[in-house]
Amino acid sequence: MGALAGIYSRARKPNLKSKLISMLSSQSHRDGNAPTIYEDRTCAIGMINRHDAIFIRNGCNLSPTAVPGQGIVGIHAFIDGVILDIPQHVHAFEKKGAPISSWHCSTILAHAYDTWGLTFMQHLEGEFACAIWDEANQNLILARDPYGKKPLHYHLSDKGLVFASEIKGILSAGVAPAIDLVSLSDFLSLNCFPYPATIFQNISQVPPGCILIYDGQSIRIQRYWYHEIHVDQSISIEQAVEELGQSIRSSVSRRLIGREVYCFLSGGIDSSAIVSYAAELSPQPVHAISVGFAEQEFNELEDAALMARHVGAIHHPMIASPDSFLDMLDQLVWHHDAPFTDTSAYPTYYAAKQAHEFTDIILGGDGPDQILCGSGHLVFAEENKLFEAKNSLYRHALRLAGLTAGRFAGDPTPAFFSRLQRRLYRESLSPVHAAYDLRSYFPDIVKHYVCTGDLWEVHLAHDPYRHPESWFREAHGLDTVNQYLFADMKFYMPDDLMIKVDRMCMAHGLETLSPFLDRTVAAVANKLPGAYKLNRTPEGTWSTKHILREVIRRRLPDDLLTKKKQGFGIPLDAWLRHDKGTYLRDVLLDPRTLNRGYFKKQAIDKMLEVFLENRGDYYFPPVNGLVALLTLELWHRRYVDK
Repeated sequence: MGALAGIYSRARKPNLKSKLISMLSSQSHRDGNAPTIYEDRTCAIGMINRHDAIFIRNGCNLSPTAVPGQGIVGIHAFIDGVILDIPQHVHAFEKKGAPISSWHCSTILAHAYDTWGLTFMQHLEGEFACAIWDEANQNLILARDPYGKKPLHYHLSDKGLVFASEIKGILSAGVAPAIDLVSLSDFLSLNCFPYPATIFQNISQVPPGCILIYDGQSIRIQRYWYHEIHVDQSISIEQAVEELGQSIRSSVSRRLIGREVYCFLSGGIDSSAIVSYAAELSPQPVHAISVGFAEQEFNELEDAALMARHVGAIHHPMIASPDSFLDMLDQLVWHHDAPFTDTSAYPTYYAAKQAHEFTDIILGGDGPDQILCGSGHLVFAEENKLFEAKNSLYRHALRLAGLTAGRFAGDPTPAFFSRLQRRLYRESLSPVHAAYDLRSYFPDIVKHYVCTGDLWEVHLAHDPYRHPESWFREAHGLDTVNQYLFADMKFYMPDDLMIKVDRMCMAHGLETLSPFLDRTVAAVANKLPGAYKLNRTPEGTWSTKHILREVIRRRLPDDLLTKKKQGFGIPLDAWLRHDKGTYLRDVLLDPRTLNRGYFKKQAIDKMLEVFLENRGDYYFPPVNGLVALLTLELWHRRYVDK
C-alpha cells in the first residue's frame, strides 16, 4: 500500500510541486491517503502511504505530531510498503543516543540512512521501495526490496531524473511514451519483460535488491542483496526441515502487524502453510479469505474450507461474480502499464477486491514455487533431459532436419510434420534455450511465423535467450534444480509474479505481505541441495517443493498435502472463444493493429482460425499468446496512440 513519485531537476524550476501532485494523483488507487511532500529549488518528492504509520496505529507511537520521514536534519525519506523490524531499530538507535521522534517507517528509514549510509538497506527487513533526498550532498537515493515486491521506475534525461512507483506516474510528468522494440521481442519470447527494461523506451526499473544514486549528473547502481545459492552438502534433511520451519515461523511472526490477522487461503499448500503458522502465532483467531469462481474445475473453496476448519480460522469464502474477462482486459492493462500474459492476474484482482472489504493488509503465500521448486516446467525438463549437453555437430544436423520438416509443414498448425519440426528444432538448441523455448508462448518457430520481417530482425539482432543464458552462467556449478531456481528468482519472481500481485492488489489499495520472501527464509532455501526441493520418489513420481511438504506434513490435512497443484486458473479457452471469437477478431484483425507492422495478417488469421476451430494444442496457437497480442494492442491504444 503506497506510492512514490519525485523529480530531480538539473535546472531550478518553480512548478515542480504541481507536477509532483499530478504524478501522485495518477497513482492514488494504490492508497487514498493525503500525500506527504517535500520540495526545494531542484527537487520535489512525495509519497502516499497509510501504512507508514502502522506501528503508531498499533500503539507504539512516541510523538503523534511528528512529521513522517523527518527526524534527521537534511535527510528526507519516503517509503512505499512497510519496514517490519521497526521496534528493534527504535531500541537500537535510542541505545546509541539517537532519540526517535516517531515510529513512522519513513522516520526509521531516515535514521537508518544517517547511521549506515548507502548500506542502509542491508540492515532493514521489510517489503518496501523507498526514496531518500540527501540535502547536504544533493543526492537522490532510490532503493527496492530484494525480490522486487514493490515497483520503482525512473526516466533519466538531460533535464534530470523523474521516478514513480508505477510508470503512469512518470508519464504524468510529461514524459512522452514510445515502444521499445527490443523489449517487445523479449516479451514475446520470455512472456514478460526482464528488468531493468520496460515496454517503454527510456523508462527503466530500479533492479530488485539494488539502490540507485543520482547526483544531478549521472546515476550509479549498487547491489546490496544478491540471490546467492551456496549449497551445503552436509546438511541433513532433518536439519533442513527444522531450519526452514523455524525461518518460516519467524517470518510469519514479523508480519503479524495488523490489529487482526488476515490471510489469503486458496487451498494449496503455500497459502495453507502461512495460515497454519499465523493461526499458531496469533493470540486471536485469524481470518482466511478465499475466492472461487462459478466454474467448478477452477474452484478450490472446499479445500480452503477444510484447511480453515483444521486451524480454527474464521473463513470468508466468496464466489466472485466478475465482469467479463474481455471487458476487464483494458483495465488490467492500465494497472500493469504494459501488456501481460499471466492471466491469473484476473482472479487475483477479484480476490484482492473481495479482501479489501475486510482489511487493507493481508498475508499471502507467494514465492515457494520459485525458491523451493514448484514448477512443472522443471519437471518436464528433467524428465526429457533438456539440460543434458549435446554434441554441436549433432545439434547442427537436427537443425537442418528441422528446417526440412518445416518446409513440409508450411505453418505451425498441429500435424505430423509441424510436430516433427518442433521436436527436431528444440533438440538442436542449447539446453537453456530449449528449456525457455518450451516455456515461451511464442517459441521461435511460432514467433518467426507470426512476426513481420522487421520485428524478426530485432529478434535476430537481440536474441531474447541472452537473458536466461546469462542467468544460468551466473549459477554455473550448481545442480540443475538450483540453476533453474536461481533463474526464476532473477526473472520470473520480480518480472511476473511480483508485478501481478502488486498491481492487482494495489488496484484496491490492499497491502500484501509475503512471509516466504523473507531474507531468513532465503538464507535457508539457498543452501539446500536441489534434491531437497525437487525429489524423485521410489515410485518414479516427482515431489515438487519436497522440503516444504516435509515442513508442513503435520500442519495440513492429508488430502491437501497430496492434492495436485491447481494454481489460480481461469477457463481462458472458453472465454476467448465466446461469441465465436468476435472480440479476438475485432481487436487483432483491426487495421490499426495490423498497420503497426509487428505481425503478419495471414499468420494472425491462421492463429485465430485454428484456435476457434479447436484444432490447436499447447504450442500453436498459444492461448496465453493470444492474450499477449490482445493486451499489446490495448496497451498501444491506451498509452501510445493517446
